[in-house]
Amino acid sequence: MDLEKFIIDILKKSKKPVKVGDIQRLTGYDRNSIQKTINKLSLEGRIEVDRCYNKIIGLKGEENG
Repeated sequence: MDLEKFIIDILKKSKKPVKVGDIQRLTGYDRNSIQKTINKLSLEGRIEVDRCYNKIIGLKGEENG
């Protein structure tokens, strides 16, 4: 499965903010590739990221984000 799709699926199923470490444990990908994908999704405006706590808050336009 594509990493972008996997991250979006995790965010859709999550009821709380998700950390990069959580995604790393679930996917097995290294932190750098996960962080690059998150940055890309954030720049595209598809997800909302809280940089202070390094958490992904949720999807933009969804009820949890």
